[in-house]
Formats: sequence, structure tokens, C-alpha cells
Amino acid sequence: MKKLVSLLTLIAIFSIATSSFAQKYGNTPKDSVDCIMNNSLYQEFYNQKNYKDAYEPWKNAVKACPMNHVNLYIRGVVILKNLIVQAQTPETQQKYIDELMELYDKRTLAFGQEANNIARKAKDLSELKPNEKERIYNLYKEAAAKGGEKGVDLDDQYKPLYLKACFDYLASIQAHEGQMAPLFDAYDYASDALDFSKKQAIEAGDTKTAEKAQDYITATEQIIEPFASCDKIIPIYQPKFDAEPNNVELLKKITTNLERKGCTKSDLFFSATENLHKIEPTSKSAFMMGQMLAAKERFKDAAPFFKEALEKSTTNEDKAKACMYWAQMLMASDQYSAARSAFYQVSNYDKSKEGEALYFVASMYLSSAASCATHEGKIRGAAWAAYDKAARAKSLDPSIADKCEQLMRSAVGQWPTTENAFFYEITNGQSYHVGCWINESTTVRLR
Repeated sequence: MKKLVSLLTLIAIFSIATSSFAQKYGNTPKDSVDCIMNNSLYQEFYNQKNYKDAYEPWKNAVKACPMNHVNLYIRGVVILKNLIVQAQTPETQQKYIDELMELYDKRTLAFGQEANNIARKAKDLSELKPNEKERIYNLYKEAAAKGGEKGVDLDDQYKPLYLKACFDYLASIQAHEGQMAPLFDAYDYASDALDFSKKQAIEAGDTKTAEKAQDYITATEQIIEPFASCDKIIPIYQPKFDAEPNNVELLKKITTNLERKGCTKSDLFFSATENLHKIEPTSKSAFMMGQMLAAKERFKDAAPFFKEALEKSTTNEDKAKACMYWAQMLMASDQYSAARSAFYQVSNYDKSKEGEALYFVASMYLSSAASCATHEGKIRGAAWAAYDKAARAKSLDPSIADKCEQLMRSAVGQWPTTENAFFYEITNGQSYHVGCWINESTTVRLR
């Protein structure tokens, strides 16, 4: 202890003698002396985990030089939380809790990060005063409001906690279904902000942050799950849509959440998607229009929207997805030649999808075997071409091997017999041109 006092005395004398150096630690030379002395004192006690004796010099350091170092606030939280646990009376405990809340305000003044500091208040309060659910919820709500566009100024860990705080508050007042709008507002914020955070991390190559964001997304979905059914979501958003049918931000929220929860067959999804696409046509809105029409089995009407989504997409991932859907809609509306061209385009955007695309082409060939047959339907050359495409699809994508093999077996069942081949002058292994819309060469194979 004597060594410590001697050290502090030397520091004090040196600080007084050099005012320019002293100014670095406080507004006046006296503040600087107080800052250095109290910093050294509280850190000595802090390192010994003697938080009771660290408290007063720590407080004095915060007062003398609030902008000295962020560790003043980080360690201050530890000191105050320990004193809260050790408090002998409710009054003393509340005093330290109030100091803890004020400490976050002081940290904001000194080092910024207002949104995170408000959220830190909420998180600590949820641990220290869990029954103050309305206050906790309002703090998280304020943190979200001050978290910047897409929540960039609020740490991801607080986004699902905001939703949970809202859920807990509504549960505490026994809110009925008509009072659940704040829950979905919190969900909208958390899910959108976390999706954006994950996307930014992936683009930056920050795998760790992207994985954390995904964990928080999973937590968010688990919290909302009891309210995620269409019969609960639609009544929340329908009045909002009726009041502001052309509010772009609202339309984006409605369409995104209804799509996310599988409510794409609802009239609300149809109306909101249609309005959004009219006002602000994008790749996403075009894609959702296609999905909506596909859900209603209006495949021919859906195809142009998926084509539009393809044309407006900016990433190969989105292009591949839109192109695959476009091809499937053309296929479902019996536009086989156009569908084949679209399926062949998929691999331009995602080579890993080539096998799946060829499987669909094989399916169309097999479906055309009877209509494209020759010699009174006895020679179904399209079945040979279908077998070729399915075999190629299987070799490219082993994950679809089972359905490729099933299609290949069906194709073999339509091959002509040796007897048929004799009458129509074809032999096993010879080249054969399949006409009709297929217009490809293949190889004769007999049963």
C-alpha cells in the first residue's frame, strides 16, 4: 500500500508541473490530478475484485475525466452490478440501479452509441427488475428508433430482445389479438434489420458476423412463431393496408411477412403485391407477382412476371431463381419449346442448377413421347431423348438421382420392342432424329 501511495504522489506532482499533459485527463489541472489518482486507486481495487472499495474512486474518476477511456464505463457496470447484488436494503439496491441507468447516459455523452446504450439499459433492467416489462419494452423500442436505417447503429444481439420484450409486455397486460400490432412492428424491425446485417456481412466476407446474424434471425422466428399463422397475421395487416393502400414501405412489410409465413394465397397478399408492383416495380415485386399467380395456378399469367424478375435482378443467385421459375411456368402452361430455352439459361447464372433444369427438360420430352411418336405411335423417339437428358441430369446432380432414375425407367417402358424395330427398319444403336418440337438427334434403344 505504501508503494501505491508513493506512486500516486509522484504522479500528482508530475501532473501539476505539466499542465499541457494534465489537460489531457480533465478540463483543469486539478481534474487531471484527480483523474490519474482515482483511476489508479479504483483499478487497483478492481483488479482485486474489491468492488466496494473501488466504488468511490471510480465515481471520482468518472466525474473528473468522463472522456478518459471507455473502460471507465465498462468496469463501472461490473462495479455497480456487484454492489446491487450485495445491497442490504431495497433502497440501497435501487440507488445503485439508478446509478447504473445514469451511467449509460454518461457513456453516450462521452463516447456516443446512444442506441446501444439505451439497449444496454433495457437488458440490464430485464435482469435486475424483470417485472418492469413496460419500461423494458419502451427502452428497446427507443433503442430501435435511434438505431439508424436498417438498424445499422444497433448491435444485432438487441434486435430479437426487442421483440421478446414486446412479447413479454403484451403478455403481462393480457393483450388480445386486436392489440398485437406492436408485436409485428417489432418483428418487422428485427427481421428486416437482421436480414440486412447478414447480407452486409456476407458481402464483406465476414462469416462470423453472418453466422451470428443467422442465429439471431432463428431466435426472432422462434419468438414470433406462436403468432405466425396466416389467420393471426392477416387481421393485423389488413386494417393498415385498407388505411394506406399505396404506402410503399407498408406494402413491402406486408408482402415480405406474408411471403415469409406462407400466406401467399391470401387476398391481402394479392392486393398488396399488385399495388407495390404498380407503384415501384422491382425484381422482388415482379417475383412476388409471379408467385402469387402461380399459387392461383395461373401459370401462363405468372410466366411474364418471373421473366421480368430475371431481367431486373442484379445477382446471379436471384437470376437463377427467377429463371427457373419462369421456365417452370412456361412448362406448366404447355409452352414446351420456350420452357426448354429458359431451362437451358439457368446454368448461365448458377451452374449447380444445370442438372435440375435438365431433369425438367427430360420430363417434357417424356410427356411428348406419345404426341411426337411416328409409325402409328409405335416409335416414340422422344422417350430416348428423355432418357438421355435424365441420365445427364443424374450425372450432374447426384441429389436428384432417385427421381432421374424413376423417369429413366418410365422412358425405358416406352421404348419399342425388337419386333417393332424389325417392322420399321430401325436397329439398336443407330442414330435417330426426333422431330416435333424436340428436333434433336438421339440413339435407338430397344426393349
